[in-house]
Amino acid sequence: MHNFILQIVLMVSLGIMIYLIARAAPRIGDTVETAAKKSPNKLDRLIATLPIEKLDFIFSSFMEKTLRKLRVWFLKWDNLLTNHLNKFKKTNGEKEKNDLFGENNKELTNDEK
Repeated sequence: MHNFILQIVLMVSLGIMIYLIARAAPRIGDTVETAAKKSPNKLDRLIATLPIEKLDFIFSSFMEKTLRKLRVWFLKWDNLLTNHLNKFKKTNGEKEKNDLFGENNKELTNDEK
């Protein structure tokens, strides 16, 4: 199961890297677009008519919003876990200690042994 999850994460990260490299690569000039429009191949003409700049802008804005929301979600979880850990720190100084499952374990004194 862990191997499958690792493979999924690896493939997603590879796809993200390819996308970032493709975005950073220089744009192809108008000469290729005119050649594609004159091409008898229907697929080349279809690709030439796609509004790639608009799609890139829409995808970039979507990713920006999604990453901001994800960052806020992680910060909320970080605050929740920090507060939970601080509760554990406060109870460690007392004589009655809580273990991980919330059960109370009293420390035995010399009289009780």
